[in-house]
Amino acid sequence: MTNFLAMMLRLPFLPKLPDKKAIKLFIILSLCCAFSAKAQHLVGLRGGYALSGLDVQFSNTEKNTGTPINFSLLYTYYHSMWGLSHFFGIQTGINYAEQGFVETYPAYPDYQEITRYRVVEVPLISQFHIDFWKMRLLLNVGAFAGYRLSANFQKAENPLNPFENITKKSLIFDCYDRRADFGFIGGGGLAFKMTPFEIQLECNYQYSLSALYNPKKDSNLYYVYSYPHQLIFSMALFFQLSK
Repeated sequence: MTNFLAMMLRLPFLPKLPDKKAIKLFIILSLCCAFSAKAQHLVGLRGGYALSGLDVQFSNTEKNTGTPINFSLLYTYYHSMWGLSHFFGIQTGINYAEQGFVETYPAYPDYQEITRYRVVEVPLISQFHIDFWKMRLLLNVGAFAGYRLSANFQKAENPLNPFENITKKSLIFDCYDRRADFGFIGGGGLAFKMTPFEIQLECNYQYSLSALYNPKKDSNLYYVYSYPHQLIFSMALFFQLSK
């Protein structure tokens, strides 16, 4: 039996097992790669400007409007994903922002009705990053949950004189308005590392899956769905808690 096993081990069609030196070298290199990608913790503040709008079913009179209020307190954790990928990170925090849209009327080209509302949101984002030199290339994919706090409405009293007698009033949410919000976020950006600080420039698209209004608000026969969306340009300043 011993001679038979020895003969089988010398057959050419069997794969050659690596020797002990190769195994040790592989283990050492794997450990070096694992420890070279240390976990990083960052906290920071972000401000931005958004182009906000509303997708309304069967309508194209809603236009985008600029919303400069967009502030966030964020925490980012860069770490290895299951020990396989060192490009992974998780970002969360709290965001306070203004969103809105402009209602236009074809019969009065210069007349607009502007609706703006404040929201508070909690994002949860997978932030993939590729580090090179003193920079990072960022890719964001994630979701958010939020709550609509308050709203206001602005319009001119006379559509024929859209730039005169402009009034602004607060709106009260009723049973046909939906205040809970959730949706997805996607985008990317570029980071500049200046240890222990880091500046991140990003552009993200955010789309709500929670309609702004109850689909039955205007009619019980025809449901109309309305979904907010934002294109957000932002700059953030982070502090690295660990190198």
